[in-house]
Amino acid sequence: MNSLEQMLLNIGFSWQLSMLLPFFIILVLGTSIGFMFLKSIKAKLWRSSLSICIGIVLSGVYFAFYPIYVSDLENEFRIEKNLTSDVQNGGFMEVLVLPDCPHCIYSIGLVKKFALRNASSQIIYKIVSNDGYGGGIEAKLKAENMRYSHVPHNADIQTLSKGSYPSFIFHEKGAKVVQVWNNNAFGSKALDFIESKLNRD
Repeated sequence: MNSLEQMLLNIGFSWQLSMLLPFFIILVLGTSIGFMFLKSIKAKLWRSSLSICIGIVLSGVYFAFYPIYVSDLENEFRIEKNLTSDVQNGGFMEVLVLPDCPHCIYSIGLVKKFALRNASSQIIYKIVSNDGYGGGIEAKLKAENMRYSHVPHNADIQTLSKGSYPSFIFHEKGAKVVQVWNNNAFGSKALDFIESKLNRD
């Protein structure tokens, strides 16, 4: 998440809008700048067309550095049975990770932002390791002061992760099922979905 997206998020926009609005902002600014710098072109149609092209090009350059993914447009999750014994618990999210998985370590930054934005949210990382080895992710979680525990790789973990790490599992308050996202499916739409459920609780 870049500084512009972070600013939009901080002033109250949703996760998805914070990702999408920069493209519109750059398009408008690029078009306006182009219109001012192309004053020498007297034909308004040509001037407007070229200005819009400049805006589109600048938006394209922005997209090259900060692309929009399918997970920012669609909320694709699986439904699995809630394996916790108490379905009356408050809503919370758990993240299944492997000790030295780079994508798992990278996820901490985004999840940390979500936790700061939703101060009352309950989030726990579960490091999947049969021997209690925490690897690089345990050190990172300690540094970020985030909750975590060690869990063995068993049938329940396999059901939830399907072998994909990190996996994000949301337990809605009182629900007998959970929503599960793999790393590719977990984006701004998923964050908005979880946030709306937590705020409703």
